[in-house]
Amino acid sequence: MSKSPRNWPQGVQYLHSPVYHSSIPPSIVSLFRNSAASSSSTSISSLSSIPIAPSSHIPNQTTIQKIELASHPAHGQLGLFASKKIPPNTMIIYYLGQVHAEQRTTSDYDLSLIRLPIQENISIASIDDPGYIHIGIDAEFMGNEARCINDYRGIAQRPNALFKEVKHPTTGQIRMSVWSGTKPIPKHEEILVSYGKGWWKARTTQDD
Repeated sequence: MSKSPRNWPQGVQYLHSPVYHSSIPPSIVSLFRNSAASSSSTSISSLSSIPIAPSSHIPNQTTIQKIELASHPAHGQLGLFASKKIPPNTMIIYYLGQVHAEQRTTSDYDLSLIRLPIQENISIASIDDPGYIHIGIDAEFMGNEARCINDYRGIAQRPNALFKEVKHPTTGQIRMSVWSGTKPIPKHEEILVSYGKGWWKARTTQDD
């Protein structure tokens, strides 16, 4: 197993594949681990529209760096930068972490993955969305380089990357991935996404 990348934060477990939390029912775990092989009794139609990640995905396109610019909103923290020129509409990296079905409002690294309708053999549901189970990926204590990606606000006029749900081309795992936008990302440029209005709204509510 390869070691963690340079500038990896201390106290955070580096992952090469997703980790599944006990809050996810076994039937959902099996669905995520190999959605292509799921039986018709557990398959969910919404999963069929999720595209397969490119098998030619190029690894090691990024580097973690400490933010030294004083005017940067994440000054003194980490950011993810392009280690080479990244073409437009290109998969950059998977967003890895602990896949769970909990409400983790205090984590700044928790990303919504997918919303699934409740099946008969599933007893867990979202409090705010009855009839559905919300699956998230939390990279607060474990993850990969993608956890270092910052929001574009206060840094650039617009994001140069975006999140996309994909299926792993070999295992069929449902994963979140990060892609470049419609323009190439130059070498050494910071990779920036939009965290979304919901993320910022939740943090504003916590601060009140």
